[in-house]
Amino acid sequence: MTSVLLLASPDVQRDFDFVARIPNLGITSIAGNINDLCDVKVADLNVADDPHEFVRRTIEKYHVDLVGLSCMSFQYAGMLEIAKIVAEYDNVKVVFGGYHPTLEYKEIAGSPDLAYIDFIMRGEGEATFRELVATMSLPDPQYDGVPGLSYRENKDGDGTMTMKHNPPRPLLDLSEIRLPDRGARLLKKGFYGFCHTVDVVETSRGCTQGCKFCSIDRMYGRSFRTYTIERVIEDIADAKAHGAQNIFFVDDNITLNTKRMKRLCEAIIDAGLDDIYYQTQASTSGIAKSKEVVDLMAKAGFDGVFLGIENALPRNIEFFGKTGMATDSERAVSYLREHRIIVSGGIISGNPEDTAEDVRRNYELAKKLKLDVPIFYIMTPYPKTVLRKELIEMGLVTNPDDVTRYDGIYANVKTKHLSTDELQYIVWKMNVDYYGLKWYLSNNIIRRYPKWYLKRTLELIPKYTSRRLKMALGLKSERECFEEDMESGVLCKGGV
Repeated sequence: MTSVLLLASPDVQRDFDFVARIPNLGITSIAGNINDLCDVKVADLNVADDPHEFVRRTIEKYHVDLVGLSCMSFQYAGMLEIAKIVAEYDNVKVVFGGYHPTLEYKEIAGSPDLAYIDFIMRGEGEATFRELVATMSLPDPQYDGVPGLSYRENKDGDGTMTMKHNPPRPLLDLSEIRLPDRGARLLKKGFYGFCHTVDVVETSRGCTQGCKFCSIDRMYGRSFRTYTIERVIEDIADAKAHGAQNIFFVDDNITLNTKRMKRLCEAIIDAGLDDIYYQTQASTSGIAKSKEVVDLMAKAGFDGVFLGIENALPRNIEFFGKTGMATDSERAVSYLREHRIIVSGGIISGNPEDTAEDVRRNYELAKKLKLDVPIFYIMTPYPKTVLRKELIEMGLVTNPDDVTRYDGIYANVKTKHLSTDELQYIVWKMNVDYYGLKWYLSNNIIRRYPKWYLKRTLELIPKYTSRRLKMALGLKSERECFEEDMESGVLCKGGV
């Protein structure tokens, strides 16, 4: 029987990692849809002590035949290093999947990276991976009949390697996707959301909004498909049975259908699954649409929501391809704060016309909304997005190639009025100013998770007390503090 090892990237967005470390759903979902055909193991390398040594040890222990690597753009370089480790073992094949390989499969196929990659799985992986495993087990495997798969072949038999791209696979019928196989995880500890053990569930795939900065439509088109509520409840119960105290819904836009969201909350309550905690990302319009739904979310156990607030200026909202966000944001945050639900808000700076004053208005919006965790993103030219094309044409992309910095925190663009460095510094300073004493005494995190809050605060005090002392003595400048945070990838959370 074929032995398969599915791996998620060891690289994390280190600022987000401060609050949560969440397992990869994609690899466990694929495992649940191939485990009758092969011996499959999965591992999130971000909780491995030594990811490279773990991969070597696991390949040898389980006599692995096929290694699947899932990654986003900023994680691709790190996963290529994993692929190079796999190449040390004869007859072990490598398949890449996830957002970045799906978007950049032609570029990868035309690069030296091809030496370490046997297959690229484009789009949704459950059916494509299943057919790949089934085909590999044949005496004379022929991969040209597997939709959604790109595979390496020896062109003309002369030793020159190239990659053939099969036609894309149509979107899957979600009713045919089986539950994730959480029992296939080799690494079970190290996942957290605040102070709880966390797992992930999805209730739908896709989004119809078509924001220019987003690459979801390149995975799913502008579609919205849903699992049955019964299947979602079964998935939550399975995650809980595997030790989850906290569920993060990874849907692209879970509140696109508010009536369905209401049914989901009612089903959680009816199933007695309101004894664990839930977080989700959501659109401001979806949350603002119905106070009744927010009331039910609170009753069901939701204690954290990430909102895509996007920007303070109407012209930038329009540039993103959105409308009506300002009013929606105020109403949505108000509904959530009424239940002391922790509100995170993503706000994007670095739009073409942004001045320093315009960027600072995003800070003022976060203060006005009293966000518990504002996330001051910087416009990122993700591969194959409409936004990337437009910004390149404007001459505003200053880092078109090093995607390791495409995590939303690092500046890879300039504006017509600000250099990349100026933009980066202003956004960093917004974090410095926001996470001050007033924030520490008034946010909902301290009410929800006082023990976690105290622990993290005690961890931060020595760092920021030392900074202030060194600055007072003239031993360190604010600019040096900024450069220190940029090097670490963790933004300031305690002033300087």
